[in-house]
Amino acid sequence: MSDSDQVLEKIGQLSYFDNLALYYLCIETPPQTLALAFLQMNEKICGSMLGVLDVKRRKYVHELMAMQKDASLEDKEAAANGLLLIADGLISRNLIVKKGQFFFGTKKD
Repeated sequence: MSDSDQVLEKIGQLSYFDNLALYYLCIETPPQTLALAFLQMNEKICGSMLGVLDVKRRKYVHELMAMQKDASLEDKEAAANGLLLIADGLISRNLIVKKGQFFFGTKKD
């Protein structure tokens, strides 16, 4: 997928994802990447994403966040960009669909 094929341009667009879309994104993203991205993301979006995780995975991501809190800004930005790429991949696979400015997870068969 080239940059011109990207649907998402900035991390703030994740605030337009419904819970199912956020769930897919969280499940597809490695916990270390989630933790690093959360350290730089808007608290509201981060809280919404943590809210869709099961308790065990949420606790693990919190632990990773504590361990990685001193990571470089470049690493945190790379993780946030990785989230956008994963989200675009989910959109291209039609697990997430865009309707207007909003994004909705689609039910799997």
